[in-house]
Amino acid sequence: MSFLNPIFLFALIAVGLPLLIHLLNLKRPRKVAFSTLAFFRELKNTTIRRIRIKKYLLLLLRVAAIGCLALVLARPFLPPGLSGGGTAQAPALNAVLLDNSISMFRIGKQGPLFDYAREIVGKIEESAKDDDRFMLQLTNGEGEYSNILSRANLQKTLEGAEIMPAGNFIKNRLTGLIESVREAPYQNKNIFIITDGQLSQLNDLQEMDLNDITLTFIDVGDVDVQNTIVSDISTSTNMIGANIPFILNVELANRSSVNAVNQFVTLDFEGQNAGQYSIALEPNERKTFTFEITPSQTGSAKGKLEIEGDEFQPDNEYYFTVQVPETRNILWVHEQSRLSDYVSYTGAMLRVAGENDAQLAYQEVSPNAFETTDLSKFDAIILDALKTVPEYSFQLLQDYVQNGGGLMFFPSENGTLSNYNSFFSKFNAGRFEGLQGEYASFNSVAKADELLEDHPAFNGLFEREQNEQLRFTNPDIYYYLKLSKSPSGTGFDLMTMNNGDVLMYEKRFGEGSLMIASIGNDPGWSNFPVKPLFAPFYYRLLLYSASSDQGGFANYRLGDPFSWQGNIDGEKAVINVGEDEIKPTVDVVPSGIRLRYPAEEWTPGWVTVTDETKEYVLSANLNSTESDFREITEEQLQDLMGNTDFTWLEAGEMEEEELQDEIMSSGFGKEIWNWFMLAGLLFLIAETFVSMWYKAETVS
Repeated sequence: MSFLNPIFLFALIAVGLPLLIHLLNLKRPRKVAFSTLAFFRELKNTTIRRIRIKKYLLLLLRVAAIGCLALVLARPFLPPGLSGGGTAQAPALNAVLLDNSISMFRIGKQGPLFDYAREIVGKIEESAKDDDRFMLQLTNGEGEYSNILSRANLQKTLEGAEIMPAGNFIKNRLTGLIESVREAPYQNKNIFIITDGQLSQLNDLQEMDLNDITLTFIDVGDVDVQNTIVSDISTSTNMIGANIPFILNVELANRSSVNAVNQFVTLDFEGQNAGQYSIALEPNERKTFTFEITPSQTGSAKGKLEIEGDEFQPDNEYYFTVQVPETRNILWVHEQSRLSDYVSYTGAMLRVAGENDAQLAYQEVSPNAFETTDLSKFDAIILDALKTVPEYSFQLLQDYVQNGGGLMFFPSENGTLSNYNSFFSKFNAGRFEGLQGEYASFNSVAKADELLEDHPAFNGLFEREQNEQLRFTNPDIYYYLKLSKSPSGTGFDLMTMNNGDVLMYEKRFGEGSLMIASIGNDPGWSNFPVKPLFAPFYYRLLLYSASSDQGGFANYRLGDPFSWQGNIDGEKAVINVGEDEIKPTVDVVPSGIRLRYPAEEWTPGWVTVTDETKEYVLSANLNSTESDFREITEEQLQDLMGNTDFTWLEAGEMEEEELQDEIMSSGFGKEIWNWFMLAGLLFLIAETFVSMWYKAETVS
């Protein structure tokens, strides 16, 4: 127990007054002989003892009552966190983590949530002692952990705090705040987290070591507001090119329990209105709207979606960027000489494709060139009829696919299956388990009869009536390697045979993909190369593989450290955000150059990466969880925090005086002067009853 006004403990001197009076009354009276009182000599000794007991009891009750009054004036309280070794009267460091995410724009019972949160910070300041100090940290935007503030500086900093539509870093900020508070030279340490209790934000908190710090969560209130957001954008193909139209799928979601009506979503692409839809969504309903857009040139094509008529507006704009590659560079890896009399058709296909597609270029190398070739310059790699894949290239190719590259594999009739399988294991793609048929026998052992038509590589390849069955001339297979696919991960059977075995298989790995063919590209395997389907089939697969890295969306999610990889001059690389030019951290990786930057201060919009020669534009958007206003409960938070002790205050449901008392109790200690006031009254009442009803003169 400690005291807010310890100077009033001097009032305990008054406790000696009843004792002094008692001692003065102990003066023995002078004896006077009086014959008529002779019968009092017969009083029993027990009665005299009762009188003495009554005096001492009254003395004790009066002393206790005066002592309680003195303690009331000193304002005793029970300070929290004394287990850490602090003392109540020592200066305290009070750190505040203030939620300034977009959800704090909402208006609750006490007004705008953020304004109410700032008022609560003021109440914390009022509850502190004169020599206490403060820290103020925000969940969104740039963070600063080490500044220790006086009362005046706290108010000045608080006035400058505002809601930031930037990334949310609540976990990192709380961790950093704990470290800063723990290192500060204060015995008493308190952390207050003032938030609207978004489940999506607090859900990644975990048990923390806070045995020497008092932690208090203050929930400013839960507000149900209608909110429609862009929850996802996608396209059925990533084979995007200049002047080639494609479909953009936009998913909208109503993140509330209120109907969304009389709203509109508008798409602006390359500065032109590309379409508009009327929106009507039930509570928690999702709906997809399609737009057709056409990039007018290579490079970065910018688009923006805007929702109109929504009650909650801070998240009504969504930015996106479509990367249209200028050239798709293909690396064709094959043996320089072949034992077979048959020549692969891959070369012919690449030459024809290059002549008809100015955006497609290829380079031929032998397997030994992996050591000297910069793989980051290529969008797709073809391993064509290699007897063995060089083991030193396994890790290089794995990193290449992991970082977004496309890899196509065609076996050799003299290939080493154990080598192939070791290579496939790097991608968890399965293994070749045997041979079927005889190479160059021209005897059909199976037919390719099924194509995964809805795969992005084949989108728009076939023209047919609705519900009409897809038909094509079935290639005869003379010889193939039987592929046993891995059951884990994501994979697709792009073409299968009539016996159920797979002819062409895609394994998604990291940001890229690995295409595995069960046959090679020469007439000894099948008659597929002379069928009409062969050229468009492999050409579309090649475009698909080459588009994994450059083609498609280039989006960055605020709240994560910025990281971008590509073929760029690292020494000259800069990041432009608005009017700011940033020099990022540059790393050399197998796929080229990686740029890194914390990006804590960024808001939704455009991010440009350039080295003065090349330029890439990316979009930056808030995490969609910022628009999820579901509130965490005290029980859910306790499950997340594990053994960490904390106090949970529902500020939105409290009156002002009650909240002030709870803040005092949770962070600064619970005042218990009322306990002593009650005890003093009870002592006085007891003293009255003893005086009135204790009949010491009664003879028993």
